[in-house]
Amino acid sequence: MKKIFLIAVICMFSSALFAQLSSPVNFGFHAGLVSTKANTDFGGASGIKEKAENGMMLGAFLRINLNKWYLQPELNYVSRKTEVEIEGIPFGVKTKSIDVPILLGYKIVKLPAFKLRAFAGPVASFNIDDNAKKTIEEGIGNDFKSAVWNGKFGAGIDVWKLTLDVDYEVGFSDVAKDLKQNMVNVTLGFKLF
Repeated sequence: MKKIFLIAVICMFSSALFAQLSSPVNFGFHAGLVSTKANTDFGGASGIKEKAENGMMLGAFLRINLNKWYLQPELNYVSRKTEVEIEGIPFGVKTKSIDVPILLGYKIVKLPAFKLRAFAGPVASFNIDDNAKKTIEEGIGNDFKSAVWNGKFGAGIDVWKLTLDVDYEVGFSDVAKDLKQNMVNVTLGFKLF
């Protein structure tokens, strides 16, 4: 009788735990590394080299679970750095922005305590600060746009309340004249609920 009672208690506890893990709405925070590489044209100039540099990202996410699909709006503070060398003269570009991705995802593997996901969606990026260490001929340091559109796609895993995402973000619009930024993002997050 004691064994049956103990098994029943364990089953009830497990059911309650798994029900909480598969909540229809999750909210959490994440932070990560952003590797940014410039994509330049500068009127077809030759001798251009682009170098990826690392920045950081901090933010919050809301995940609305719809069985195997989910919708995930985010609000992120992003600091990006990149370097462009033109005919042997390097200049560094730093930007800080508030990014608002709206991601549509699909859970490829959906277990109670483990999920493998794929996602994609648009990103609105609002520039809050920019700095060019060295300007070039046309003064790119003064030509940054206040808002640009990017697109992102990637994959992630959830283990209990932890999330790990890796994605590639491509610039759809120029951040300055003839300058786009492409990024690889790696983020680690924690779901509060």
